Amino acid sequence: MKDVMDFVKKNLGLDEDEEQKEEQEPIIVPEHSFYEIVLMKAKNSEDIDYAIAQITEEKNPIILDLSYLENESPDDLRIAGEKLKALRKEKGVEAILLCQNGKNIVIITPPEIKLIRKD
Repeated sequence: MKDVMDFVKKNLGLDEDEEQKEEQEPIIVPEHSFYEIVLMKAKNSEDIDYAIAQITEEKNPIILDLSYLENESPDDLRIAGEKLKALRKEKGVEAILLCQNGKNIVIITPPEIKLIRKD
C-alpha cells in the first residue's frame, strides 16, 4: 500500500519536498579524479628521476623494479636509494619494499596516498 501511495504522490507532484532535500545534499568531488599506477624497471638514474617526477608532479603511485640496478649498476642503485630516502624525508612520500627474493621491487606513493601494512 505504501508503494502505491508513494507512486501517487510522485505522479501528483506532492513528493517535491523530499526531492529538493535530496538535491541539496553536498556533492563530494575528489581532488585527483583518478590515479595511474606506473609500473617500471629502473635501468639508470634518468629512470629514477622520471619515477620521482611521476610521484611529486603527477601524484601517481609507482611500482619500481630496482633489480637491474642492483645487478648491473650498484652505484646507480646507491644513488636511487639516496634519492628515495631524501624524497621520503622532504616530501613525505611513502615507500615499501614489496619483494626482495632476487628482485628489489618497491612501491612509492605521494603523501596523499597512504600505504597500510598488514601482517
